[in-house]
Amino acid sequence: MSKEFIRQTVDKTNLRNNEKLYMWRLMRKVYQYFPRGCRVLDVGCGEGLPAEILAQLGCQVTAVDIESQTKEWVKRGSLGIKFKQASAEKLPFANGCFDAVWIKDAFHHMEHPERAMAELQRVTCPEGPIVVVEANRYNPVFYIHLTLLGDHQHYTQKALRKFLQQADPKFSYTLAESRCLPWKAAWILKLLELFEETLERIQICNPWLTYQIAVVKGKGK
Repeated sequence: MSKEFIRQTVDKTNLRNNEKLYMWRLMRKVYQYFPRGCRVLDVGCGEGLPAEILAQLGCQVTAVDIESQTKEWVKRGSLGIKFKQASAEKLPFANGCFDAVWIKDAFHHMEHPERAMAELQRVTCPEGPIVVVEANRYNPVFYIHLTLLGDHQHYTQKALRKFLQQADPKFSYTLAESRCLPWKAAWILKLLELFEETLERIQICNPWLTYQIAVVKGKGK
C-alpha cells in the first residue's frame, strides 16, 4: 500500500473535493497502521468521513460517537461500517477486539480523557496502534476562530505529550498541515496543497502546524 494508492482511494469516496484533500493529508501520515482486513474502531466518528475512507481501504470498521448522526450513518452503512452510539469513556466492546483505533479531535471534548484512553487501550490488541489526531492549540488560525472565538480547548503540544506519555511512554509523535476550507475549485485546492507542503518543509513553521498526530499502543488481551 503506497501514498498514491491512499490518494486514489480517498478520491474514490463520496467526500467533497475539499474534504478529500483534507483527509488525504492526514491519512498519508498514518495509512500504514490500517492494512486491508484490519479491525478498526473509529472513536468520535461524527458523520463518518474517516470511517468511510477506512472502509474503502478494506478495513473492517466499527465507528462510535456519543451523539447519533442517523442520516449520515445510514448512508455510509452500505459500506459495511458498523455505527454505534456510545461513550469513549465506557466502550461496549470486549478486551482486545480491535487491531487499531482512529480517534480525531475527540479527547479535548471529553470530561475524563484519561478514562477514554484506558478504554481504547483495553479494546485494542496488545501493541496495536491507537492513532490520535488532535488540533494544535497555538496554530494561528485554530487559536483565533476555535479557541478565542469558539469553545474548543485544544491541547498544547506540551499538554498532549504529557497525556500520551502517561498512557504509553514510547508513543510516537509528529505534526502535519491540513485544512478543510470551504472552497472547492480545483485550482484553489492545488494552491492550498502547495502552501501546506511548503509550511511542512520550513522547519521554523513546524511548531505551529495545524495537527498533532501520535500513536499509542494498545494493551487489550
